[in-house]
Amino acid sequence: MMNKLNDQIADLRDSVDRLRENYTNIKRENDLLKAQQSSLVSQKAELIRKNEAVKDKVNSILERIKNIEIT
Repeated sequence: MMNKLNDQIADLRDSVDRLRENYTNIKRENDLLKAQQSSLVSQKAELIRKNEAVKDKVNSILERIKNIEIT
């Protein structure tokens, strides 16, 4: 009876150790994914800003061309 109880306790400890290890791995992965997401959000914002700047330049060039054709 005592042997069976000791085996169950040992199994429970092993399960807890595996859960801790899984938790640590998942937390590490989650932290990395959060950092990656933050970086991607920043990159997207920068690309949007650059895209808007290029649109403004193209519109300005088109307006100048239009003005040259009129004169």
